[in-house]
Amino acid sequence: MQRLVLAVLSLTLFTTLFAGDTKISGDTHFHYSYEDEDNSSFSLNRAYFTFAKQVNDQVAYKFQTDVGAGGPSDYTVYVKNANLSYKSEFGKFVFGLQGMNMFKIQENTWGYRFIEKSAMDKNKYSSSADMGIGWEKSFGAITPNIMITNGTGYKHAEDDTYKKLSLRLLYGEAKLKKGFNAGAVFSTETQDYSLGTGNTTVVGGFAAVVAGSIRVGGEYAMESMDIGTITSGTLLSIYGNYKLNKMISGFGRFDLVDPDTETDDDGYNYLIIGADYHPGKVFHMAPNVKIKSPESGDSESIYQVSFRFKI
Repeated sequence: MQRLVLAVLSLTLFTTLFAGDTKISGDTHFHYSYEDEDNSSFSLNRAYFTFAKQVNDQVAYKFQTDVGAGGPSDYTVYVKNANLSYKSEFGKFVFGLQGMNMFKIQENTWGYRFIEKSAMDKNKYSSSADMGIGWEKSFGAITPNIMITNGTGYKHAEDDTYKKLSLRLLYGEAKLKKGFNAGAVFSTETQDYSLGTGNTTVVGGFAAVVAGSIRVGGEYAMESMDIGTITSGTLLSIYGNYKLNKMISGFGRFDLVDPDTETDDDGYNYLIIGADYHPGKVFHMAPNVKIKSPESGDSESIYQVSFRFKI
């Protein structure tokens, strides 16, 4: 009898959970990297599990976990998304843990997150997700997006009373398949530093164009921290992709990063060149080389074969 009741409850839960438009997906990134004779390894870079459910025309829910290296253990599981979205005549509202609006479009244009983070993400100009409230509404080809979040990112709980304001203005499509898009981003947050209370502000712009088999994009951003004196850093990133055929693409990216514009010899160039073999939407294999050249000191080269498996 208990087994029958359990079976009925499980069936009811399964039917309720998966009724309507439900999507379950996984996305895994891993590499083989070779730096020198003493440094070569296979590594798991990221593993995402996503559950998304469209409850009705207005309400949707998303839950996503992120497994990555560099946390308290070798591989740490984080909750990256846990949010409810509501569409109305006033726009789309998102409540909860959600993706940030600062570099997602640039990441889409770059197209190779499984090989390297986008420039703003890599240089920590913004977290990729955070807890808060978001709003977005399209006015023809122009789409503004506004978010108010904790500012600590998805790996840490709120640790102060301040909140982060992030704005994005987009012209064109977020996922560019033809034509062009362009936009601007802005964020500001008050923070308590060791030297006192100050503001951290990020201002940036981006643009991209698709012409036939070629996609080219670029972005520029500046981060300033006002703590008595103003410290500023800048980054410029340019990237491109060429589709040779349905299964093979070539790509390249060049970053110019200056962590502190007031300090000499602390900047660096970062070059990525590679090819992507993708026999289907679920699998990518991409041999590539990454070269980091500091203003002072020797260059560092890493040779990789990067893999992506997505279902």
